[in-house]
Amino acid sequence: MSDAVKIVVDDKLVLGEPFTKAASEFKARSPGKSALVLGSTGEVGREVVKHLMASDAFDKVTVLARRPIEYTGPNAEKLKQKPADFENTEQLERDFAGHTHAFSCLGTTRAKNGKDAFYKVDHDYALNAAKAAKTAGVEHYSNCSSNGADKNSMFLYMKTKGEVDSEIQDMGFPRVSIFHPSMLMCDRKEARLIERAASYVMPLLDYVMPGKMSIPTSTVAWAMVNNTFKKVDTPVAELLTNKQMLDEFKKSQ
Repeated sequence: MSDAVKIVVDDKLVLGEPFTKAASEFKARSPGKSALVLGSTGEVGREVVKHLMASDAFDKVTVLARRPIEYTGPNAEKLKQKPADFENTEQLERDFAGHTHAFSCLGTTRAKNGKDAFYKVDHDYALNAAKAAKTAGVEHYSNCSSNGADKNSMFLYMKTKGEVDSEIQDMGFPRVSIFHPSMLMCDRKEARLIERAASYVMPLLDYVMPGKMSIPTSTVAWAMVNNTFKKVDTPVAELLTNKQMLDEFKKSQ
């Protein structure tokens, strides 16, 4: 599988004792849960898969992706793969059936694929997936959005992200969590010039304005999965900021 995306869980993955304890308590409190990950071959999505598999909190973890995954790590027998077709809503509903939790990390960029392709992925596909998840009875929907997302923004990227956030929150999931990371920091093989420049500048800006400018993709994934383990007794729609994710991660280490 030359085009396969490799996902490896090794000693570099930092979970922390509070995370592993919360995962164990979640599994004991809510046995038989299953998770589905959208955008599992992207930077955040791959990290979400790592954290889900390492947590051992779910009986099954399904990845919905257009490219195959080569996974190396614990609980490999629990990982299932399905081809993604975000235009076939009936198939999406069948894909989500039997899953209690969903993690959406779908996203592309206008610079990479153009305005129309960006909107199709980040708006149409994202909402097709969320609607299918709701129809299939998903209990908790977690969506990785963006800092500054605002449906009334004059900028396409922020406006699109804000529209999706708003619609997902209004779908009536028992629990929905929206995550607003700032500049994502990772070892992207296809890093663009601006991203390479940002990797040098961001540490200084983070020092001046801590918690606001950037966040590692691994920390976003940690926050998304760790948040799932929290006990929630009533229907809730929540938004977690970049600073909240960073602070909670640091507190757990």
